Amino acid sequence: MIQDKSTDEAVARLLKLKNFEKAGVEPYPTKSTKTTDIKDVVKNFKTLEKQNKKIQLVGRIRTLRVHGGLAFITIEDESDQIQVALQKKNLKEYKLFTDNLDMGDFIEIKGPLFLTHKGEKTLNAMSIRLLSKALLPLPEKWHGLSDIETRFRQRYLDMLSNPSVRHTFQTRSTIIKSIRQFLDDKGFLEVDTPILQPLAGGATAKPFKTHHNALNTDLFLRIAPELYLKRLLVGGFEKVYEISRCFRNEGIDHSHNPEFTQVEFYWAYSEYEALMKMTENFLEYIGKQIKKDLKFEFDKKKFSLKAPYKRITFRDAILKTAKIDIDKVRDRDKLATLAKKAGVKVEKSDGYGKILDEIFKKHFREKVVEPTFVYDYPIELSPLAKKKPGSDTTVERFQLLVAGTELCNAFSELNDPLDQEARFKDQEKARKAGDEEAQQMDKDYVTALKHGMPPASGFGMGIDRLTMLLTNNHSVKEVIMFPTLRPEKE
Repeated sequence: MIQDKSTDEAVARLLKLKNFEKAGVEPYPTKSTKTTDIKDVVKNFKTLEKQNKKIQLVGRIRTLRVHGGLAFITIEDESDQIQVALQKKNLKEYKLFTDNLDMGDFIEIKGPLFLTHKGEKTLNAMSIRLLSKALLPLPEKWHGLSDIETRFRQRYLDMLSNPSVRHTFQTRSTIIKSIRQFLDDKGFLEVDTPILQPLAGGATAKPFKTHHNALNTDLFLRIAPELYLKRLLVGGFEKVYEISRCFRNEGIDHSHNPEFTQVEFYWAYSEYEALMKMTENFLEYIGKQIKKDLKFEFDKKKFSLKAPYKRITFRDAILKTAKIDIDKVRDRDKLATLAKKAGVKVEKSDGYGKILDEIFKKHFREKVVEPTFVYDYPIELSPLAKKKPGSDTTVERFQLLVAGTELCNAFSELNDPLDQEARFKDQEKARKAGDEEAQQMDKDYVTALKHGMPPASGFGMGIDRLTMLLTNNHSVKEVIMFPTLRPEKE
C-alpha cells in the first residue's frame, strides 16, 4: 500500500504542534504586533543597519534551511520578503523552533539587520515567537496543476503562490477607488438599493428566485439597480450612483459569472451625447491610475484609452459587416432568414431584437479593437431608453466596445410613463412567447414615473469586465476572488 505523502505531512505537523504545546508555547496566541512592513525595511535597509536598531517583523515562513547551530528563514508579509538568521547562541529556544517550524507557519521575530557574505539583506533574530502553526503544507509546484479549477476552489493558495494573482486584485481595488473618486468629484451621491426585489427589472436577464418566510412571498435577487436608482431621480436627487453586486441565473463562461459587480449612475438634465463625452473622461481617469500612458493589451489586441473614441451607429455596424440594412428589414421572419444566411444561429423563441443582437455580436463586436461607441440602437433592444427625436424605431443608447468586449451600456432615460408602460407590455408578450429574459411589468415604477422624472441619462459598466480588460485576463474567474463553481464531487 502506498502511503499518501500529504497525510504523512499532516501527521508530522500535528506532532510538531504538540511539541510546541508541551514546551509551553501557545501555537495560536491572541496578541500579535506588526510595527512595520518588510518592504519598508528592505527599502531603508542601509539606514536601519547603521542605526543598529532592533527591528520587529511578522510574516509567513516561505523557506527554511537549518545548518547545525545556524538556520536561515525567508519570511513574507503582504509587501515583500526578507531573510532571517536564527543562531543557537542568540536563542535559547533555537532547537525547539528549528525542529518544529514548517513552511507556512507565521512567526514574529526581532533583532538588528546585517548583510551576509553574499550581500543578502538579513535580520539577525534575537527573539522569536510563534503566531500561527500551519497544519497543511503549501503547494510546491502550484503552476503545474493540471486541473485549473483547483486554483479557484482553493483561491487562498492561488493568491499565496502566484504574486500576479494578488496584483490583479490590487488593480481591481484601484479601479473601484478610481470609480468612486471620479464620481464623487463630479458631485454624484453614492447610494444603496435593494438586492432582494419583488420584481427583477432594469436589465434583460433571467433572475434568481427565493422565498421570504415571514412575508410568505417570493423575491428575486436583483439583476440590476436601475429602476430603483431612477426612483431616486423622481425623489429629488439629481446625481446618484451605486457600485452594486448583481445576480443573473444564466450560463457560466469566460465572461459571465452568476454574481458580478457593476457601477451604475444616473445624471438628471443630461442626455446620451453629453454622457459619451463624460464616459471618455471617466475611462481615461480610471486608466491613468493604472498606466499613465493609457496603453493596454487584451488577448493580443493593443488599444489605448486616450480619447476621443471612434463612433458608429448600430445600423451602420450591421450594414458594414453583415450586409443587412435593418432600416429596410422590420419583419422578424425575414430578419431570421437573413441572419441564418449570415451564419447566425436563430432559435424559434428569438424575437426581432434578440436576432439583431446575435447578428451584432457575431459580425461586429468581435472585430472591434480600439474603443468604439456604437450608438442609436433599435427600440427592441432597449425597452428603457428614450426614442430618438423623429424616429419610432431608434433610441438614444450607446455601448462602448473595446477589444471585442462590451464595456459599458448607457442611454437617455425614458421618462414618459405611458411610453414606458407600453414597452413593458411588449416585454410581457415576449415573456409569454418563451423569452425568459424579457422584462416584467413593474407597475410601481410606472407609478413613480407618473409623478414626474426629470430628463436624464444613465450609465452601467461591469467592473469585472473592466478589470479583465485592464489586467489582460481572459476569464472572469481570474478577476473575481471567489467565482461560482460547480459543486465538487465527493
